[in-house]
Amino acid sequence: MNSRVFLISLLFPICGLITHLHAGEKETPMQVAICPRLVPDMKAKKTDEFVHRVEELFLNKTAQWRYVSENTSHFKFYSTTLVWMAREQPELLRRTVKRITEMDKGIAVEVGIRHGHAQTEQRILDPIAKAGGRVDFIVTDNVFIKSQLRMKDQYNWTYAQALEKYAEYVAGIKRKYPKLKVGIIEAGFRFHWENKTRFPAEQANARNNLGDLKALLVDVIKACKAKGTRIDIFQPEYSYERIENTKNGWEKLKAMEKFCREEGLEFHFLFNDHTGGHDSDKLFHQNVMKCLRSVKSHGLTPELGTIQSWYEHPLTDLPEDRPYTFMHLAKEFIQENVQAGSE
Repeated sequence: MNSRVFLISLLFPICGLITHLHAGEKETPMQVAICPRLVPDMKAKKTDEFVHRVEELFLNKTAQWRYVSENTSHFKFYSTTLVWMAREQPELLRRTVKRITEMDKGIAVEVGIRHGHAQTEQRILDPIAKAGGRVDFIVTDNVFIKSQLRMKDQYNWTYAQALEKYAEYVAGIKRKYPKLKVGIIEAGFRFHWENKTRFPAEQANARNNLGDLKALLVDVIKACKAKGTRIDIFQPEYSYERIENTKNGWEKLKAMEKFCREEGLEFHFLFNDHTGGHDSDKLFHQNVMKCLRSVKSHGLTPELGTIQSWYEHPLTDLPEDRPYTFMHLAKEFIQENVQAGSE
C-alpha cells in the first residue's frame, strides 16, 4: 500500500472520532442557574415576608420545585440577601445552605467590590463555608458602569483606579479561596463592541455608550495578569428586548462569545426581560423563552445560562407547575434547553 494512502487510512477514522466528539460537545446542554428576586425589603420593613419566602423555597416546600432543583447546577443569590441573612438570621442561612448542599447544587453570588475583597469574604463566603456550603463562582456587578457613570460620585475612582482596584479584589479573594471562579458582569447594551458602527450600544447617545466593552475587558485581563491572577467568566447584562433593540444585537453577542473562547473565559448568558419584568409574569415568561430559542437559533453556546429577575415580576416563586411562577418558567426553560441539546 502506498505510504500516503496508508497514512490517510489511519487518520480518517481518527478524524471521524474527533468530529463526533466535537459534535457531541456542541449538543451538550448549557448548565442552568436560577436567581429569583429574593431580597429583603429593609426600607419597607417587610423582612418577615422575605424570611417566609426563603423558608418556603428551601425548608418547607422543596417538593414544589423538585424538577427544577434536580436539573439546575447553581442557585444564585444577590450579595444583599446573604449579608442580611448572615447578620440577622444566621440559623436560617445555615439551614438554607445545608439544604442546597443536600441538593448537591453549587452557590453563585452577584457581588460588588467597592468595599474590597475582605468584606466579601467575611460577610458572604466565610459564613457559607462555615455552614458547609460551597460557592463555585461570584460575578461582579457592573463595577465600571457604576464607578464611571451611575454612581461616579460615590466611588470617586478614575478609570485607572477602577482597573487597579478590580485586579486587587480578584487577586485578594483568590488568595483565600483559590478554587473560586470570578466573573465580570457589565451592561453590554451600554457599550459598543470593537466597531461602534457594526456593534453599537442599544442607544446612540453619550449616556448609553460608555465606549468599547472589548477594550475594557482586555484592560481588566491585563490588570489582573499584572497581579498574577485572572478572571474566569464574562457575562454581559443584556435582557431579551434590549438585544432585539440593538443593531446586530445577536451578532454582537456572538462576537463577545468568540472573544471569551479566545481568552479562555467561560461565557455565561443572562436570561431575563426588562419589559416583561415591569409588565407581567406572563410577558416575562414568554420573552425569556423567546430569548432561549434565539440563543439556540443564532448558534450561541454559553457554558451557563442564568434565569434571573431583579424586577417586580414574576410575583411568585412556587409551585413549578403553576403557569408563570418563577419556577414554572425555570422548569419549562430547562426542559426546552435539554431537548434542544439532544437534537
